[in-house]
Amino acid sequence: MFKILFLLFIVVPLLELYVLIEVGSAIGALPTILLTIATAALGGLMMKYQGIQVVQQAQLSLAKGEHPQQQVMEGMLIFIGGVALLLPGLVTDFIGLLLLLPPVRVYLAKRWLARAMRQPSASSHYVHAEWTVRDEESGRIEYHQVSRRRSDANSEQSGRIIEGEVLDDKKN
Repeated sequence: MFKILFLLFIVVPLLELYVLIEVGSAIGALPTILLTIATAALGGLMMKYQGIQVVQQAQLSLAKGEHPQQQVMEGMLIFIGGVALLLPGLVTDFIGLLLLLPPVRVYLAKRWLARAMRQPSASSHYVHAEWTVRDEESGRIEYHQVSRRRSDANSEQSGRIIEGEVLDDKKN
């Protein structure tokens, strides 16, 4: 965590300052400022249209009964790109614009999702069950719910075998 904070608060601003000074000395101060403003404005427009497109794709996925994981990840990357564009500087503008390009964003979202699928989640160590039982005499329906931490979360057979028995007391 320290490395990430160090990069964000020390290295990135110094890099931004260096790039702004170099670009400013090459093309002048006013063109550098206008370039920074233009990239932010272009990025804002791209963010708006890319965001609308991703929301529409997510709605289509939901209509098909699919989970919109890819679209959620892309939406998060659009948001990160938008935040990067709000920060003053050409390096963060470049990173923000990269995150708004659909091929780059799709690639990063797929890699992030693939990585997340390989890592076991914290919720995989819990078992959750719910069921209803109807009392034949009174007609009352009882709802039961149980959530427990699995004690054998590291075993190979964990979560693979479910033993049970269904009893039917109805008389034919």
